[in-house]
Amino acid sequence: MEALWGGAVMISTLAVLIAIPSLAQDRAAVVRPVEAIMDIYRAGGYNDASDGIAPAVYSFPAGVSRILTFSSVTGMWTCNGSVPEYGPDGTSLLTGCIAPGGNNMNPVGTFSGYYSTDFSGAMVGMFLSDDLPPSAPPPLRFYNTESSQGGIPTDFKILSPLIGQVFFIGDGLTGTGSGGIQLFRVPPTATHLYLGYTDSCNGGPAPSCYSDNVGSVTAVFRIAQP
Repeated sequence: MEALWGGAVMISTLAVLIAIPSLAQDRAAVVRPVEAIMDIYRAGGYNDASDGIAPAVYSFPAGVSRILTFSSVTGMWTCNGSVPEYGPDGTSLLTGCIAPGGNNMNPVGTFSGYYSTDFSGAMVGMFLSDDLPPSAPPPLRFYNTESSQGGIPTDFKILSPLIGQVFFIGDGLTGTGSGGIQLFRVPPTATHLYLGYTDSCNGGPAPSCYSDNVGSVTAVFRIAQP
């Protein structure tokens, strides 16, 4: 089962998040390095038995009517040190990072699966509450140009991910390095945003093969009411 975009269906260095106090904490800019060895499925302390490390996390109070936006996501990374690096939107080249049929990740624990039809290696995110979700939400599928399997185009303007649902972020723009700023609706019960990478040895279905990844990107974002 997959969700439609816009619907309500679903960073080796330890960095310090930088939050600049302002009139409202949820309007502070946050800078977070995200490494290619950071497994999004280790969010919330969950152990998925992969060789990756925990994803970057930003904690904030729960609240309604908030939007996540990215003012900058820059840097280069790759799924394997022998493969040329690419940016936060990932790669569509059959260089060893993307399987011919796309990359398909099955649900892990109580986290959703994640499907990318014609690209791989983009920065992804996940919202969590203080506790892990009781069950896995529906997986999301994203595509650049190959829409035959359905899903969400990566140039969406607004996305409403569910708690525990892995979602595409890339550089946070409708284009690669260009276009409009994409809007991500924050679930009202969310208290944590995780940023990371999805990887597997053969394009799926379980998280693996993180230890040979290299590079990182730096994300600058904020969570605020419109």
